[in-house]
Amino acid sequence: MSLRRIYSERDALIARIAVILFCMLFSCISQAHYAKSQVIDQHLEQLSLRDTLYFQITDDNVEVEDFLLNPALHHAFQLVEDQQKAQIEPGEVVWLFVRLRYSGEGSLNTIIHYDFPLADQVTKVLFDRQQQRLLQQYHTGSDYPFVERLLPYPSFAFPLTLEPSQEIDIFLKIKDAGLVPLQLNLWQQEYFNAAQTQLSLIEGIIQGLLLALVLYNCYLLMRRQRLLYLYQAGCYLSLSMVIATLSGQAFAHLWPNQPEINSAILYVLSGLTLLCLNQFTYLALSSFRRLPWRWLFMVNQLLSLILLFSPLFADGQLRVQLLLVCSLTVLISNSFVSFAHFLQGHITARFFALAWLCLLLCGGLLMVSEFGLLQLPLLWNQALLASLIVSMAFISYHFAHHQESADYTEYASASTLNQQNFGQLFFQQSNEAIFVASANGQLLQANSRFYDITGLAPSAEQAARARLLLLETILPDWPLLYPKAIQQEAPVVMQLFGEHGVGALVAVTAEYVAMQGAEEKLICGRLTPLSEEAYAKLRQQQLNELDNLTGLLNQSSFAALLQQSLSANESGALLQIDLIDFKRINEQCEQAAGDALLRQVAAKLQQELTTQPLARLSADTFVAYLPNKGSQEAFIQSYRLLDELRGFRFIWQEHIFRIHISIGVLNMTPNDGDASQALQMVAQACQQAKNKGYNRIHMYQDASEQTLAHTEHSLWENKVREALNDNKFVLNLQYIQQESSSGKARYEVLLRYKADAGHLIPAVNFMPAARKANLTQRIDRWVVEHYFAWLYQHQAELNKTACSHLNISAASIADPDFIDFISDRLRHYQLNANSICFEIDEYVAVEFLSGTVSFINKARELGCLICLDNFGSGLSTFSLLKHLPLDYLKIDANIMRKLTSEPLNMAIVRCIVDMAKSMGIQPIAPYIETEKTYQLMKDYGVSFFQGYHFSKPCLLTEAYQQLG
Repeated sequence: MSLRRIYSERDALIARIAVILFCMLFSCISQAHYAKSQVIDQHLEQLSLRDTLYFQITDDNVEVEDFLLNPALHHAFQLVEDQQKAQIEPGEVVWLFVRLRYSGEGSLNTIIHYDFPLADQVTKVLFDRQQQRLLQQYHTGSDYPFVERLLPYPSFAFPLTLEPSQEIDIFLKIKDAGLVPLQLNLWQQEYFNAAQTQLSLIEGIIQGLLLALVLYNCYLLMRRQRLLYLYQAGCYLSLSMVIATLSGQAFAHLWPNQPEINSAILYVLSGLTLLCLNQFTYLALSSFRRLPWRWLFMVNQLLSLILLFSPLFADGQLRVQLLLVCSLTVLISNSFVSFAHFLQGHITARFFALAWLCLLLCGGLLMVSEFGLLQLPLLWNQALLASLIVSMAFISYHFAHHQESADYTEYASASTLNQQNFGQLFFQQSNEAIFVASANGQLLQANSRFYDITGLAPSAEQAARARLLLLETILPDWPLLYPKAIQQEAPVVMQLFGEHGVGALVAVTAEYVAMQGAEEKLICGRLTPLSEEAYAKLRQQQLNELDNLTGLLNQSSFAALLQQSLSANESGALLQIDLIDFKRINEQCEQAAGDALLRQVAAKLQQELTTQPLARLSADTFVAYLPNKGSQEAFIQSYRLLDELRGFRFIWQEHIFRIHISIGVLNMTPNDGDASQALQMVAQACQQAKNKGYNRIHMYQDASEQTLAHTEHSLWENKVREALNDNKFVLNLQYIQQESSSGKARYEVLLRYKADAGHLIPAVNFMPAARKANLTQRIDRWVVEHYFAWLYQHQAELNKTACSHLNISAASIADPDFIDFISDRLRHYQLNANSICFEIDEYVAVEFLSGTVSFINKARELGCLICLDNFGSGLSTFSLLKHLPLDYLKIDANIMRKLTSEPLNMAIVRCIVDMAKSMGIQPIAPYIETEKTYQLMKDYGVSFFQGYHFSKPCLLTEAYQQLG
């Protein structure tokens, strides 16, 4: 009995201790903090929680459970009061805490709004005080993709539903490298949506104003050819991006899935804005380019570059300090320079200085407010931002308005200094209109006859109009479209309209002249008045030398130019470029598509060949002459053209085409005869390039070399016939990796020719000869017969095979008996048709679309599978897949080869994969040679892979031994 009593007393003591500990723990949780509650009711619209908002700076490893279980830590929260922002060190975070009590009736849908879009990480935790439990915990911030947010707003918004008499503690954990705002707002949901819509409208107006300023300065840049307008356009564009980044709109719309950009882009864009702004001021104020002003601008440029590259070497807190110091330094120093400009008494000085002063005040107030040193309402901040943009716009407009006077002053100074060099007496008394202009079209000097013909006057008001006339009327037609004008002094005729609309018929002759003391060559030209008869004759002669569609030289004018070079014993190189896809595009779309393709290709060729003579010989053939260039230089230029057009995509309506070309090269010497013979030889070289396949280059060979090539072709034809008769072909297999394997293997069957020495030669070496000799159909039947027989004889390997891929040529698809041959062989060797997949090249499918559809339908009736090979090579469009019932689609190896190095190829592959899977077609990724490419294609959702990363082609039995 005594022992039982002892155990009872011990159990009672343990129970009392447990009750005491539970009460202490409950007391810690329920009485953790003495915070004031913010009482709200159902009439809530918008409420700032600042009066009842508490904050605390802790280490990063502190979690909300630490506050609930540690009263001392919870009591360390401080009321925010007048403090705007908190400065935190690396490894620290800011906690915001507020307690809400709902006194209304019925549920209330609210939004907790924390307006700091640049915060790296924001964690929201809710604690229900009645139920003593955590309700939900949610992580977001600029370090997380935007698409993962609960509500799609640039700033952080969290939904919260309150029930009657509910009391909730809200904890926000903010992690950021710099200044953290201490503010929190509570909204009713419909009022919050309306406020965000209004804010987006205001930001859209500001962005629209900045975009208009960018376009305005781009217009000034093209018209006046002054670099300072480029810097000002860059300043407005980067400032627009800064505003979008600060408001969170850039993250929401430009890079929502790339949060890593947010941590650095603000400082890069701010540095770029200051760099462009400072460079604009330096170029605009030419009188301040001397020492010591130049040193001041150089210091500003250095500070801007430091801020631009600060993400590479500075942490978050240092970057914030650099942003403040660099911005204020550049603004203050440029304002000081504008004030000095005002003291010098220049025409634009007063407005320039006032605009810079307004810019400094608005920019300074915005920065002080952003760093928490001054509290300004949101409307005030937006007003200051609008004033800053208006100030910059005023600088841009006013400078452009007064630049006309400055241009004429510069022109007058230049004409005075160089008056004797032009021979003033002859210059002014000549019957011809003579002018001298800079390369950018600024009129430097002209005689009285020039002003009589053009209707202009030598005054400051007419300087801009004279420049416009040169740039937009006289000089564009010379010498780009008519290279003979500069080489042979042949005139270019045109019609000029004077001030009263009277047309002046003139012939323009111009040339580049290197003037003594001038940094660049000047354009010296003359305008010769013409009668209507002479004008019509010269104009028709001029048009007869050009191709009407592309504006290039036509065949006759190019041949004449080439003949002149040969007659002068000049050497050079000829390039002939043939568009392989022109006829197909012209037929598949319409003639307008073909014309558009020719114009775009002509423009591409002009960009690469610059001043080299270029002509269009026929519908899809271009030819270029490279004077004084050898074969090596011609090959280099040919590869440049090939690379340029290989990356070119021709888009017509819903069609997208890759362009394939063939280039023939002729190393031309004076001994090659006349121009027509040279053009025939380069055409032969181009045909040889076309015979090799797509995107090939071929140098012209003499008769002996061509005979040797023909002999080699004939030898291969004989070898192929011998291999078919004597079974000298060998079959290889290459493994196709399947992501979710069923235990059975998938292979592609590859054909090889076994040479006398024993080594295997790939099909690419002998298939051109086989196609020319019409032997591809026999080859396909040989492959089917021998591979099916091998499977029948090796049942163990057959049971391990999920599917075998066999390539089919165009000749077999066009043969109506071939499908019957396949059916007969399947029955004869007792094979399941669904284990055989026929691969059809995309080019074949496009070239023989109706025959391909017929073959696919019949093959699928047998149970065979179909794969479209080399998809994406450019000859087809995505709409082609609507007509082909496919099981698999193999991406073009040329796209896969440069997948990781060319972003455009990555976009094309992703589009192909998404499109194929949406149509129920399984994509196959070939040419997988690295682990990086393999992982990238897995991320795209591809399940079938082929390439040297998994296995190389090997003999039939070796392939299954590797699998085992």
